[in-house]
Amino acid sequence: MADNISSATFVGDRNQGFQLGNNAGQVQVDYHIAAPVPPLPPSYQLGLNLENAPQIDEQLFIGREDELAYLHEWLSPSSQRQNVVAISGLGGMGKTQLGLHFARQHYQRYSAVIWLNASSEVTLKAVYISLAQRIRRHNRQCEAEQSELTEQLKEEQAVQLVRQWLSQAENKTWLLIFDNYDDPRLPGIRSSTGYDIRTFFPYSTQGPILITTRSSRTTFAKPVRLNKFDLNQSLAVLTRRSGRQTQEDVDAKKLAERFDGLPLALATAGNYISQTADSFGDYLHMYEQSWEELAKNSDNLKEYDDRTLYSTWNLSLKQVSA
Repeated sequence: MADNISSATFVGDRNQGFQLGNNAGQVQVDYHIAAPVPPLPPSYQLGLNLENAPQIDEQLFIGREDELAYLHEWLSPSSQRQNVVAISGLGGMGKTQLGLHFARQHYQRYSAVIWLNASSEVTLKAVYISLAQRIRRHNRQCEAEQSELTEQLKEEQAVQLVRQWLSQAENKTWLLIFDNYDDPRLPGIRSSTGYDIRTFFPYSTQGPILITTRSSRTTFAKPVRLNKFDLNQSLAVLTRRSGRQTQEDVDAKKLAERFDGLPLALATAGNYISQTADSFGDYLHMYEQSWEELAKNSDNLKEYDDRTLYSTWNLSLKQVSA
């Protein structure tokens, strides 16, 4: 007579249990031990990060098709080398606006798009502390560790952490935007307050980098020089900003010509007119009489919340008056 055989199979990550019965034969027990779960690979998908960037209404963006095409080509995330591009021009030419418009248009091409306020070394270091904390949180650090990071992470540690993260071999499809790097201290450029922005680049020469600057001497970057708007583009800015038609308005054309294609001056004029009953001719007359007073009384534009609109307007209109 054959022996009775009972089989008990235990499944699960703990493999605990009992098999009870009156069996005279053998009991075969099969254990299935779950394999340990491998750790998840680090994720570099941070998406679009424009925290603290100027607010810009995309519906108000005008022109710059050629410049956008250059950026699309030169800032390709699939490039095997590091590409650095510098948008340069006078204050109020729309450098920040162009950079942010490009970022919003193409952010899905990149694993992360990170806007950085580069107006000073102190400001940029503070931004790197915030970014380092964001990277740690994204990599699923526990709350206790994150609290410790917030208290103990120093400026140089944060800069080092971010540069190392950007240098990972599998992390090279990000886009960095260093905005308002207007005070460079580079070979051949002396500045008691400036700094060398390259000390914030990744250690590895990889990934696309975009800089906006008033300086034309960032020779380590491919230049995208912003020119003034032509007459049709100038009228388009006045139309968008004022909400009024300009094609048949002789005074609108005179105003556009007087401002010589300077985007900030045109945007300020259109914004002012949209909030008053004044015509383009009235604004032109006020400008000719006392443009400094007019600039002081104009409401700030959203895209210039983080700097003094009057100072930028003043610099731009001095170019008109020259």
